[in-house]
Amino acid sequence: MANLQFHTNVFAEPFTCTWEEAAAALETLPRIIFEPDGSWIWSGGVGRDRWQVDGHLFDFAGRLHRVELHGKCPPAALDDLLRCFGWPEQQLTFELVREGVRLDEAEFRRRAASRVVPDPDA
Repeated sequence: MANLQFHTNVFAEPFTCTWEEAAAALETLPRIIFEPDGSWIWSGGVGRDRWQVDGHLFDFAGRLHRVELHGKCPPAALDDLLRCFGWPEQQLTFELVREGVRLDEAEFRRRAASRVVPDPDA
């Protein structure tokens, strides 16, 4: 299956996890580099199948406030990533950064799947 491509802020009303709980969950993912300021890079695959998601956690008033995600990954990897923030039990809203629109999960996935990812070898 093709990679999903996105640049989004993820929100919940409210998140049920704290910044620290989300950070601890992220650190269990293989091949992740997590920094103390809440920024991280997660990658997988090799060669033409390589993917990468850059992210950043933001907190407010003792709770996780939002998560910024930018990159591309297979749908299963996105599922693993979203589980770190309480999904699927936690309903999430996705704000497309450039477009400035908020989407539910189904519409976000549809749009992320329809983005054309240029072939770096072309």
